[in-house]
Amino acid sequence: MADRNTSVTMKWSFRFARIAGIDIAVHATFALLLGWIALTVWRTTQSGTAVLQGLAFVLTLFACVVLHELGHALTARYFGIRTRSITLLPIGGVAAMEKMPEEPRQEMLVALAGPMVNVAIAIIIGLWISLNSIAPPDVNADASQLFGSPAAFLYSLLSINMMLAIFNMLPAFPMDGGRVLRAALAMRMEHHVATIRAAKIGQSMAVVLFFLGFFYSPILMLISVFIWFAAGAESGAEQLRHSLHSVSPGQAMISRFDLLHGEDMLRRALDLTLQSDQKHFPVKFADGSLHVLSQKDMLAALRGEGEQAQLNSLSLPLLECCDIREPMEQVLDRMQHQSNPIIGVTDETTKLCGVIHLENIMELVRIDEARDAWRESRGRTL
Repeated sequence: MADRNTSVTMKWSFRFARIAGIDIAVHATFALLLGWIALTVWRTTQSGTAVLQGLAFVLTLFACVVLHELGHALTARYFGIRTRSITLLPIGGVAAMEKMPEEPRQEMLVALAGPMVNVAIAIIIGLWISLNSIAPPDVNADASQLFGSPAAFLYSLLSINMMLAIFNMLPAFPMDGGRVLRAALAMRMEHHVATIRAAKIGQSMAVVLFFLGFFYSPILMLISVFIWFAAGAESGAEQLRHSLHSVSPGQAMISRFDLLHGEDMLRRALDLTLQSDQKHFPVKFADGSLHVLSQKDMLAALRGEGEQAQLNSLSLPLLECCDIREPMEQVLDRMQHQSNPIIGVTDETTKLCGVIHLENIMELVRIDEARDAWRESRGRTL
């Protein structure tokens, strides 16, 4: 199934288990899949027993999906990468890893681990069938008996696990096969170039899957849309990291900013917002701790407390800070993993000397791209 790296737990998902220290959750839309399966089987068979058997098969299949995702997660853990959660969606599973390994061989092993779990499940089922001499089910049996016999259940589960392994190995980045492709390309070229090429191939595959979905299954269309947007997002994120490779927090930060204090009233923050472009403010409390007043919290406090409220009376999150010498790619990862809109920058004396938010990072990248384009055009002219 489709894998995606994500830094936050999906909204509308509910945890129902914890395996090997990893939260296993199900998205609310999964109920729609179960309802659709139940309705389809009922319309075909008019049998409550068949509906229960169909739902039991789907739940068993998604247990295999969880094992698939655990294959990725535990292999990534071996390389020191943590997985926060696994979420089940109607189109498959999503593993919320901190990141994918940057070393191509490691990424290849992590990507292959999931499909290999499906192959292992299929082999185990096949051995069980062989050892117990279970004959294949009658293909002409009544639809109400689709999963009614152990033979039908086992043969269907074996076949679908093999199909999942094969489907996941399609070179459609960021699916497993696409990640294997990116890792193979990264062994011969720079990582960001490999990502761009794998993403283009993945989006081409998405177009093919979308049109196949017209004739075979709407699920294919949903998966193709996911692949298209996920490939574009990962390609953009990789290009951003590459652009920041030679940039320091000192270059990316805003050095002219307003610092508020805990004794200030909310009205001061509102006035500064209207007088400047600053939307989020660091706030220093009397004990020296630094907090964040985001625009969202500002408006919520205005509605609930009024503009005369003191900032130290509000429940403001702590401001996470980075060192001015910290690699910018690492700072970007930290920003993506936190909920605060800004991160503080401290100098050698741990004094706050600037703030960074994603908007000014993007501005910096756009400026650097324009400079590179100018230099390239000058080089061609000369």
